[in-house]
Amino acid sequence: MHPYLLNIEGAAALIKTRPSTARSWAHDGVIPGTRVGGRWRFWAPSLLERVIGAEAARHATPPLPDGHTEPEVVDTGELAGLLGLPALRVAILQRQGRIPGEKVGGQWRAYWPCIQAKIAAGAPLTDVLEDAEDGEDPGEQAEPP
Repeated sequence: MHPYLLNIEGAAALIKTRPSTARSWAHDGVIPGTRVGGRWRFWAPSLLERVIGAEAARHATPPLPDGHTEPEVVDTGELAGLLGLPALRVAILQRQGRIPGEKVGGQWRAYWPCIQAKIAAGAPLTDVLEDAEDGEDPGEQAEPP
């Protein structure tokens, strides 16, 4: 799994709470987290920023390991490794459109910075709103009443 990506237990340990509390907070949107394949994932720097503030989070976030390079375009196996999920589950989620990507030459490719940014924001990985009406651009926001 990516060094900054946490599961529910890791997130709870980082913010000094119980996993059940972290799960509840994530579900309620109190802390940024995203469910991927039925499992919660948290981006440590964003989680710290939400809990202790931006300035403190900059100091509290550990540096990435020496020699670590951030990937960009990844295949299903690499994405599975980054997310800490089985490759078969990731492949199924990609086919279902629940993880963004494109099938090229018979293999799925995804753009890791986009996926990482959505996890950091606590946003769903999909770009399509499930309740968008036909013909409505899912990227557009509804006007306030």
